[in-house]
Amino acid sequence: SKSLYREFYKFGHKKLTWLAPLLLLVFMILISDYPSNRLLAMMTYDSTDAIMIILVIVGATMFSMEFQNNAILTLLYKSPRTLSVYLDKFITIFIYNLILHGLAIIFTFILAATINPVSWSAAYQYHQPLIVNMFLATGVDILASTLIISVVFLISTLINSNAVVVTAGLAV
Repeated sequence: SKSLYREFYKFGHKKLTWLAPLLLLVFMILISDYPSNRLLAMMTYDSTDAIMIILVIVGATMFSMEFQNNAILTLLYKSPRTLSVYLDKFITIFIYNLILHGLAIIFTFILAATINPVSWSAAYQYHQPLIVNMFLATGVDILASTLIISVVFLISTLINSNAVVVTAGLAV
């Protein structure tokens, strides 16, 4: 839809959208000193924590800034369905969540090939290959981060202060 395209356009023109993957990579490189190579690979170098922080900040900022600038009121007024305004924002952040997790997997393969070599076919947790463990853990992380995004959006609609929403989202 046109409003979803508009949300992607606005989201794509934010600096943090493009800076976040670099921050994610730096975080993953910094954590690569942990002694257990297989655990790091399975948990995509603990990228979940960095992704969660990024999503909370980006999601809270997306809503709070529009409330502070009263842009959300214009969107709600012009939209035939007010639910679509919120849903389009949620879909945008959800797709960004998927992109960040996809990048974390790619960065994990790169780090595992260069810094911390691992055998992807070796049995690890639950007698499954390490690569299966990594994809399962990533799936659980996506579900958990989607839940957190939902809570952040709920808080953002109730509270118009960006700092309060980010703090509450990180606390959750």
